[in-house]
Amino acid sequence: MGAVEEGKPSRWTLATLPYQREVAAALARALRGGRLAHAYLFAGPRGVGKEAVAYALGAAALCPEKPLEGCGACNTCRRVFVDVHPDFRRYEAAGPHFDIDKVREILAEAGRPPSESARKVLLVIEPEKMTYRSDAPANAFLKTLEEPPGRTTFVLVSHDPRQLLPTIVSRCVNVHFPRLTAAALEEALVRDWGVSAAAAGDAARKADGTLVGAAAAVEEEYATGFEAALAILEEVAAGGVAEALAAAGVTRDRAEALELVAAWAELNHDLAALAAETADVMRFPALEGRLRGLAGGGRLAPPERVWEVLARAASALRDNCNVALTLEELFLGMRA
Repeated sequence: MGAVEEGKPSRWTLATLPYQREVAAALARALRGGRLAHAYLFAGPRGVGKEAVAYALGAAALCPEKPLEGCGACNTCRRVFVDVHPDFRRYEAAGPHFDIDKVREILAEAGRPPSESARKVLLVIEPEKMTYRSDAPANAFLKTLEEPPGRTTFVLVSHDPRQLLPTIVSRCVNVHFPRLTAAALEEALVRDWGVSAAAAGDAARKADGTLVGAAAAVEEEYATGFEAALAILEEVAAGGVAEALAAAGVTRDRAEALELVAAWAELNHDLAALAAETADVMRFPALEGRLRGLAGGGRLAPPERVWEVLARAASALRDNCNVALTLEELFLGMRA
């Protein structure tokens, strides 16, 4: 489903964000009124759209086509959204803490004039990590907040502002991000992630007001729908072709058989990912343990061969071949 921790957008603007609209509207008013602060602290739970709003703010501040709004489509906005605009920079710790050298890099960039625009926007993710080992990085950062460069705006995105130095908090305009409503989550799931309305509604109700929770609920539901197909693959791997046919239970239903073949193709994608040691692109991370058992057991054919037999089975089923015989041939072909 992609990176959903904070809902980083592809082309959202302050006017088109599907959630946190009150926050976005307040920032838009500040921009139009010439009241863009030198530093903002976006604070709230993980996964409520803080980064999405930060990117939209950056686009609005730099966009030449719709100044103070952001068009979301021009070269400037597109470069902001993919982190390649010289006047919009994103900084985050490489590990559990910001070291002093990384903070100095941020401060050096803050002191340089903008390259292309009237101002620059520097996004700092989880600034609370500046106090992980000592307060030295945070104190160094504080000095710049106390004497901010005239044409630089900092946006600090914090999931736990209690860990920040109080003096840093006091030097920023504090923007609270509440948990998202179920309606806002449902809209985002349907509009931006292609989830069906029924599945989006269920996921939104289980999400605890965050995009992370919504994504986890969708993933769980998605994976659950494929568990029956996976169980049949496990029977095939164990050598039980007859048992697999019984588990399939679709020896006369061609449409359901085709759906199963499609599901096995999806699962084979993850088996191929595991074989290539690229588990990060798996479609069913919730099923990773069971899929690893299949991938590492040497009982199924290599994914390349499985693709071939699946394609033959799908073609045979569409050509009205006998469903039971087609599935039996498929299961034998899947065996190592």
